[in-house]
Amino acid sequence: MNETDEADRKKGNGREPAFSVIDRRPALSEDVPAQIGPRYPTVVEELKARAEDAERRAREISAAYRKIEEDRDAFRERLARDLERRVDIARAGMMRKILDVLDDLDRAIAARTTASDAGPLLSGVTLIRDHLLQILASEGVQALDLVGQRFDPTIAEAVSIEETREPDRDNLILAESGRGYMLGATLLRPAHVRVARWQAPEPPEDRQEPKPEANDYLQGAAPAGPGVRTE
Repeated sequence: MNETDEADRKKGNGREPAFSVIDRRPALSEDVPAQIGPRYPTVVEELKARAEDAERRAREISAAYRKIEEDRDAFRERLARDLERRVDIARAGMMRKILDVLDDLDRAIAARTTASDAGPLLSGVTLIRDHLLQILASEGVQALDLVGQRFDPTIAEAVSIEETREPDRDNLILAESGRGYMLGATLLRPAHVRVARWQAPEPPEDRQEPKPEANDYLQGAAPAGPGVRTE
């Protein structure tokens, strides 16, 4: 033990110095509310808020993208339908022009003569007509054969009416003066037809004899009764 330690021991009489703790915090009473300062978010709460905001924005962007895709698909379908409709209209217009040529060929065949040189001409016109019918059939044009069927105003026009005595033949197509044609579900031209029409016969008038009136029974002299003077 050195001299310094010996001096310290003698000074403190061999005991360690005592110390005390004083609480200098302000006392809080129940009447005075505690002053709470502003609370700042922690790092975890800030990261969680950022993640939720990013997720919300991602959902909004995804919904907007799906909406754009749906609008684009609807526009494509609408454009395709419009193009198909325009093509169908153009095809129908072209087929109507060809039908006029076909009518001329039909008239030429119907007006054939009995001359000796009419055979080759008739054969040539018939071949042209058959070829044209094949072209129209390849494009989807179909001729309507309505003779013997019931009259349908959606595909035929009645140009004449023929009375019939048979009820079963009422509203029946008897003949065609102009053939009708269809292009798929589109009516290119209605058929011109002659339709049978049945009317019920009127009942004969009943001849009834006139009934005698009451005054006819009163004609003549009444029999004389008591108190009645007759001359």
